[in-house]
Amino acid sequence: MERFVALYRGINVGGRNPVKMDGLRAMHERLGHRAVESYIQSGNIVFSGKGPAATIARMIAAEFARSFGFAARVIVVPGAAWGGAVRRNPYAGFSAERPKTVHAGFCEGTPSVKGLEDLRQRTGGTEEFVVAGGVVYLHAPDGFGTSKFAAGMEKACGVPMTVRNWCTVEEIAEMIKGGDPR
Repeated sequence: MERFVALYRGINVGGRNPVKMDGLRAMHERLGHRAVESYIQSGNIVFSGKGPAATIARMIAAEFARSFGFAARVIVVPGAAWGGAVRRNPYAGFSAERPKTVHAGFCEGTPSVKGLEDLRQRTGGTEEFVVAGGVVYLHAPDGFGTSKFAAGMEKACGVPMTVRNWCTVEEIAEMIKGGDPR
């Protein structure tokens, strides 16, 4: 079995679409996933499973809708790809000093660099970004929550994405290493 990360969007945000993590972990176990762990309440699940990430994501999305009564987007990232994303971080210096200013947008497909660059020009903020390996790395020195660039990233890149701050990325990387790969 291989390690994977399931990144959910739109659950437990602002009191909407509440999902208890013990229920989400149990759903993954019903799907045959092993060594299932969750990280914080925003829908980060690390597990061992078999098959291509895209197939697993479709199975998870269907079971999620059945189990919880609403649809949620889920992006599944193989553990090896997650480790590669951590190693490729072009903002490692910033993430070491101020990790909450660095974010990784995990994409379902290839993000449009041109679309993101156009957005950056329009918003005129202090943000910088790099696209590598299907991940949009974002350095937002003035904060993610107030960033007009961050608010428009998914539309600009043209593919579904979900963003995690660098503290979360590193915690998940540690969880991947510690899991039962059998």
